[in-house]
Amino acid sequence: MTVIEQARSHVQETMKGKPMPRLPDFSVVVWLRKTDKFAALKAEVLDAAVAEPYESTEYQGMVDFHWSAPNLPDAERLAEALKAAARHPELVLLRIMSRVDGVDSISIKDERRTRH
Repeated sequence: MTVIEQARSHVQETMKGKPMPRLPDFSVVVWLRKTDKFAALKAEVLDAAVAEPYESTEYQGMVDFHWSAPNLPDAERLAEALKAAARHPELVLLRIMSRVDGVDSISIKDERRTRH
């Protein structure tokens, strides 16, 4: 069995009897650079958001947080609550992601750098 077949089998076994998870129509996404200020900034972001993120991943010195919103006005309110934390250079990305046709995603702060 190939690695892909093993992964597919694992997902099917794990998801047996469970509905496939669906991404929300709107998400507010924050990327934080993991520095010595990370713990304090994470606390500030989580306090401002009030709700727990539905997803968080750590990768290559960054930690991302994703909150779902049922509609654009709710996503905008959440992003507005997080704007104060965006003053920190360690907050690299604050973005409203839209999966709705005809509604563009909105970047409030985007200081991602690509490595060449």
